[in-house]
Amino acid sequence: MITTLDMQRGRWFASLPETIQEDVLSSAVRQKLRRGKHVLRQGDETSGIYGIVSGEAQVIGTTLAGLDMLVAVYRPGDWTGFLACVDDGPYTFSVVASQPCEVLHLPIAAVRRIFLSDIENFRRFVLPELASIRAVYSQVVEGLAFTPLQRLARRLVDLTSAPHSTWEEASSFISAVTQDQIAMSIMASRQWTNRLLQHLEQADVIRISRSRIDILDRARLVQLAMHGESGFTLGEPPQMTEAARERRA
Repeated sequence: MITTLDMQRGRWFASLPETIQEDVLSSAVRQKLRRGKHVLRQGDETSGIYGIVSGEAQVIGTTLAGLDMLVAVYRPGDWTGFLACVDDGPYTFSVVASQPCEVLHLPIAAVRRIFLSDIENFRRFVLPELASIRAVYSQVVEGLAFTPLQRLARRLVDLTSAPHSTWEEASSFISAVTQDQIAMSIMASRQWTNRLLQHLEQADVIRISRSRIDILDRARLVQLAMHGESGFTLGEPPQMTEAARERRA
């Protein structure tokens, strides 16, 4: 049985009045998904909102050319699907279980009854979407003004932060992620992104392993994300051994 406490890790749900929290939980449908299964699909008609109870899910945006971009990572307590419920349009992204997941589905009829028929509850309902819009505006500025390294730092901080918040830490690592996904999201080539990731690894800010990036020094990563390279020192490349120099010669 899913209790109110199970979902309190999410800022949005925790901010709701207790009576509304109880109404949401009693009206929601519990679902279990294997890794790789969709919570919802981009382009589908709205069916309500979904909350992550356990596991992890990736938010994926697919371009007209069929390329998938990693937009965000949802973890226990996070909810998604707000915009489609407000404007009755299709879902703008896909949400895919990157680990086995348990989710709560609040059907659209319950969303309308609980949130869309009362102005104060409607305001509560749209707050996560307004936060996402602010994040989009920030990303537009990043693409125009920030260096690739700063964009990478901001992306890593975003992907380890709680959605709909200002870089509130949600995880110390990103799993089931590829360098191609990271490269697309910072508008850089895979080769250049790999080089930037290696720089951060040499500086002991991150650790890279297969399909996983661990954040070792979040404070320095946030500093880089906020202020760019000013005052940020990258680690020196490892010294080449005499044997390596001879092979290169």
